[in-house]
Amino acid sequence: MAAESSPLDGLRALVRELDAGSRALAHYPQVPMLEEVRREWSELRSELQVRRSLRTEAPADGGPLNSAVLVQRMLDTMQATSPGYLRHFIDYVDTLSWLQALQDGAASVADTAKPKRTRKPRKAD
Repeated sequence: MAAESSPLDGLRALVRELDAGSRALAHYPQVPMLEEVRREWSELRSELQVRRSLRTEAPADGGPLNSAVLVQRMLDTMQATSPGYLRHFIDYVDTLSWLQALQDGAASVADTAKPKRTRKPRKAD
């Protein structure tokens, strides 16, 4: 059962293909529009992350020092004070999260690597 692809999935695939092609071949023509698409995609993703973050409600019974309450209060204050800074902050946290997942993936691959086999000493006859 194949999932239906959305127009957004098609755009992602196109950007990946164009980017891979331009990096793989030295003589491949650079596509000036690609950087603009990347920038637009980044802004769209940031806006989505900001909306998702602001839509989340803090727990009602969390108390004043509950981390979820403090984070929600910080996001609300940032949105009211400087929406542009909030977008940059969300991008930064998103990048850090992505890097952490990448590092965790590399660590799990290293952990599952086959350990070196050691030889057992031969018995003297």
